[in-house]
Amino acid sequence: MLLTLLFHLMTVLQVVQSVPQKTTESYLLETALTNGSIGAILFVIWFLTFKFTQRQFEFALKQNQDQFDKALKQIEIQHRENLEESRRTNDKLFEVIRKDAEYKEVLAGVLTEMKKILIEHQDMYRRG
Repeated sequence: MLLTLLFHLMTVLQVVQSVPQKTTESYLLETALTNGSIGAILFVIWFLTFKFTQRQFEFALKQNQDQFDKALKQIEIQHRENLEESRRTNDKLFEVIRKDAEYKEVLAGVLTEMKKILIEHQDMYRRG
């Protein structure tokens, strides 16, 4: 389409320039056609450049969005893994605290029994 338009513009320019011109009106017509053709060519070049830049921008935007989505998924996975690891660590910590409390209860019971036995021995020694 673009090539066809350029071809027709060039053909019109050649026809206008090849016709012998004797009047000012034909000169004005030639100048108007030439300037209009140049303006049309520049507009087409600008339009194609704009479209190309727009495609590049859309591609870069899509690529950045894909990278962002990948990074977000990776962060979500890392967050889940860290959360699971934290839960496992907390479970282990609570298990250690629970066992510590059990051992302290056992130790308190043993110490109470030992105290009782020592008191009984002291009483027997004093009596005896």
